[in-house]
Formats: sequence, structure tokens, C-alpha cells
Amino acid sequence: MKKIFYLFRHGETNLNAEGIWQGARINSALNEVGKTQAAELGKKLLPLGIEVIYSSTLRRAMQTTSIVNDKLDVPSILCGGLIECNFGKAEGKTYEEVRRLYPETVNAVLYPTPATWDARFPGLYSESKHEVYTRVRNTLEFIAAKDNSMVIGISTHGGVMSALLAGLGDYGTELPNCCVAQIEYDDISNRMSFVKML
Repeated sequence: MKKIFYLFRHGETNLNAEGIWQGARINSALNEVGKTQAAELGKKLLPLGIEVIYSSTLRRAMQTTSIVNDKLDVPSILCGGLIECNFGKAEGKTYEEVRRLYPETVNAVLYPTPATWDARFPGLYSESKHEVYTRVRNTLEFIAAKDNSMVIGISTHGGVMSALLAGLGDYGTELPNCCVAQIEYDDISNRMSFVKML
């Protein structure tokens, strides 16, 4: 049985606008631009037939879900498996600082490929994109198995989306705030594939 996931990144936060590296341990809120982006996202998602939304437990994703759901009006469920990557000591630093401190790691994390996706920043519980792919894929498979919905929204983060797309063979796609990726999953063959960006 084939199911469709629409993964969408949260709206802009002040830290996004300031070029600060966020992650699993930074729980920022949407700014006014991000709220507007989320409202526009709701209009974009409305005709897709989404039946339920699973959301990361971080505030920026939950707020995006709430604003999107002003249009969709479907059940929403919090899911810790969708949380952003833990970027270790990179979190809270500017992109310039991260590039200076970890020059050999930053591009591998931003643009993972099979050759580089085991790279990680230093720090306790820091995750590689390979680990995040495994976590998120397992989460999506669990959701597909337990939820009877055929079209499922996923409110998550840029790092999560880049890890999943890399694991599905797409490398380097730009993932701005409130972008949407369509993923198809066949639970009989256990095949997951990236269809397109909307």
C-alpha cells in the first residue's frame, strides 16, 4: 500500500534570519516573517488532501503546524522522532564561526553525500546525517504502519529533510523555510522514494 508524505520545513525564526546555526537543543519561535510563511504554506498544502500532521516537538515546527492547520483543520500529533539534528558544538554559533571552527565538517553536514554523511560536529550526542536519516526513516515507517491515513503531513526541519533526501539519493537540494518535499512510501516493498519538491 502506497502512502504519501509531505515533509515541510518550519517558518523563519530570528536565528535563521541572523545566520545562527540551530539544532535539536535550540527551541526558537517563529518570527513575523515565519508566521506569514506558514500561513502561505497552509494555502499551498490545502489542495493536497493531507489527513493528519505529525510534528517535531520543537516550538518552531509546532507553531508552523498550528498556523498551517488553520487552513487544513486536520488532527495534529507530536512526534519526537522528527526533531532537528543534534549539531553538537555548532549550535548557537554563526555560520561564519562554524565554518572557521570546523571547516572540514561544515559542507559534509550541510550537503551530505554517501561519502560524507557520517561526518558530525564535536559535542555530546551530536548526530551525523546518516544517523538522522535512519532515525527519520524509521519514524516515517512507524507512522505509516500505525496510521490509516494515506496522505500525511510532516512538520520538521531543514537538517532532517536534507538527511532524508540524501538517504533517498537526492543531494544538495536547497531547503528554504516552508519548502515542501513529496515522499512516497510503499509498505509492502518497504520502498521509500523522493518524488519532487513542490
